[in-house]
Amino acid sequence: ISMKPSLDEFQELLRKSGGNLTKAAQLLGVTRQTVWGWTKQDASFKEALESERKRVFDKCLDVAYAVAMGVPRIDPKTQMMTGWEEKPDSQMLRYLLSTLGRDEGFGEKHDVNIENPLPTAINIVVSPKKKPGDAE
Repeated sequence: ISMKPSLDEFQELLRKSGGNLTKAAQLLGVTRQTVWGWTKQDASFKEALESERKRVFDKCLDVAYAVAMGVPRIDPKTQMMTGWEEKPDSQMLRYLLSTLGRDEGFGEKHDVNIENPLPTAINIVVSPKKKPGDAE
């Protein structure tokens, strides 16, 4: 089992693994939990991980933009757009931003209102069925 790397070595491993702790652990020959522990115990390791994940997110934003915009088909003679090689995909853009960009303020916000003006209990009164011959 490898010893804890230097901060510079850890940052390089994070770059190689794209901020993926499992891949970084494999490169070091340790468990993911070991690497996770380093980030919990050492503020500079934690900062390195957060920084790498933000760098990956920035790259994802570029890709998300391209996905959202689509790939236009350009006529080589007129240089005019004639259609799409790949149509824009706004759902993919939304997915990427809401999942990967959660820490950057992207995502869906759900407000839950626990003050419900409607009754929380409904009393149901069941009248016994009348049988033929019962007095009214």
